[in-house]
Amino acid sequence: MIFINMKILITESQYNRIWLLRRYKLIKDSFDESINDVNPCRFKTFEKYESFFYEVFMEILHPVYYLIGDFDYDGIMSELKDMFYVELTEHYYDSKEKCF
Repeated sequence: MIFINMKILITESQYNRIWLLRRYKLIKDSFDESINDVNPCRFKTFEKYESFFYEVFMEILHPVYYLIGDFDYDGIMSELKDMFYVELTEHYYDSKEKCF
């Protein structure tokens, strides 16, 4: 019998994505809560809205990661931006059309 010892290397970005996907229901629920809490009409640009939105989003997720010593905050936020970019962008522009 031959045993092959293989090691699988993943990047930090892949690790962050796996961390998020393992908690997808919680992440999606937190995203939806943030969408309801942050009104796009209060922001002149998408960039300002997006920045504030992700601060709120990460604050809602805070109880999940606050005790993890080496938690990659910036990396997770970057992955969240990749995961939800289209949905957030569509929401912003659809909502902006309805602002008074």
